[in-house]
Amino acid sequence: MNKPSSDKPKRGLTKLLGNGSKFLFVLFLSLTIELDLKAQAIDSYRYLAQSKIQKGFDVDLQWIQAKKDSALLTFFLSIPHQQLSFEKQADSSYASRYQLNIEIYKGFYEDENTRELAERIFIGDTIIVNQYDQTLDPNEFTQVLTTLSLPLDEYTIHMDYNYLKGWPAITGIQIDTKKLERLNPNRRRTRNPNSKSTTLKQFIPKEILREIGLQLYPPKTQVPLYLFNTSEGTTTKAAIAFLTKEETKIAKWIGSTNRVIFSEKSYLGIPIYALDSLSSFELVISTKSTPASVFGAKTIQRSELPIFEVGLPLSNQLLESPSIFYTQFYLIELETEILENKGYNLELKSNDKVIYSLNFETYWQDMPTSLLQLDIAIEMLRYIMPNKMIEDVLKKNKEEKLSWFNSFWESKDPIPTTAKNELMSEYYRRIDYAFNQYSTTSKPEGYDSDQGQIYIKIGPPREIMRSFPTNGKVIEEWIYPNRTFVFTASSGFGDFTLINANQEN
Repeated sequence: MNKPSSDKPKRGLTKLLGNGSKFLFVLFLSLTIELDLKAQAIDSYRYLAQSKIQKGFDVDLQWIQAKKDSALLTFFLSIPHQQLSFEKQADSSYASRYQLNIEIYKGFYEDENTRELAERIFIGDTIIVNQYDQTLDPNEFTQVLTTLSLPLDEYTIHMDYNYLKGWPAITGIQIDTKKLERLNPNRRRTRNPNSKSTTLKQFIPKEILREIGLQLYPPKTQVPLYLFNTSEGTTTKAAIAFLTKEETKIAKWIGSTNRVIFSEKSYLGIPIYALDSLSSFELVISTKSTPASVFGAKTIQRSELPIFEVGLPLSNQLLESPSIFYTQFYLIELETEILENKGYNLELKSNDKVIYSLNFETYWQDMPTSLLQLDIAIEMLRYIMPNKMIEDVLKKNKEEKLSWFNSFWESKDPIPTTAKNELMSEYYRRIDYAFNQYSTTSKPEGYDSDQGQIYIKIGPPREIMRSFPTNGKVIEEWIYPNRTFVFTASSGFGDFTLINANQEN
């Protein structure tokens, strides 16, 4: 069952805790976010929340051989709205713009006077949102896909950008990390700086991108397997329409990172030329752990696969107008909505021989902050569990704590058909909301405030009413179907204290 992220439980958590049963997949053990632990110990919610904030935007490059004689280079741009500067408009909406200019030169060179321009593209737009909260939401993104037709060869890429905060994180390109370290020894990076993986983020300063450029190598092997996130009804510019006479499937480009959205279905796209020699094949998904555990396998007859017409956007400044590159794909739906939040291997086999394979991972973009650290996740249960019990659990070793945490949540999932534990997600989402909305100078942990604790336990009120007595403090009422909570301002800085909890029904 594929459920939109906006479908959140609305009842009080204390009532829901006895419902449902399902084995809980441990989500925080396979996180793709790498936190720098050198600055301070990762033992506080506030530090985890700060570490989650993306400090720039993402640019992903990927070669795609859509036909036997055609090579395309895709640019997948993902900009968090937090990294844009919005201005309020006359109609009360908020607008921001961005610009990227990308120049691609043939080969590698030391003297820029000898370089030869291969392509130049411009990516830019104005983004308009209706609410102020959308300008700050870390899960609000603008995503754009554009494609160039280029021979598989060596290139140097230069990039300049305007109206964007932070540095771009480049993926999909092999970067000379030693050279980059010499040019910029203080650069931000993720994970192992000596890794040659093209899927790891490398934060590149604007000066390096603009003046020195990055070297783009053709892939040593061209694996014709591409993953897409399901994206029905999306308006993102990274969406692709797969068409037959009978049906249309809308999918969202993923790029070289091969990250499918956690708890949602996805697609495997294969150019039709790649299966010409196969009448049938076996599709196998297994875990990347050692030893590997096969999650699922099925035999597919090529003749039974519909052929989808695909239009990929071609855009650069050397063309008078943008055009479309048309090709044909097989599109296979993958049941990734029931996969755990970790890494997997996908293989296409024929006669027990691996024909193609790729690694991928499920990625929970809006994972609640508490789930980044087991001790924090356990400690935050204090709003629905006795403190003494939590203290006893935290004294256990890591394996015991993990086992206890699984046991606590495994029977509390109201929708067993998805990998995500909806109730657990909602509980920790409320903690995030309380922290963001109710933290003040005098109460920096908003989840411990009176309003924060009520929001965590009961959820959002049906209605909020404020009154401003002439000779008194501001009064705020939270009205629920069977109860009203009354708060009074304890200072002029957003602090509210509970003064009455009226049991109406």
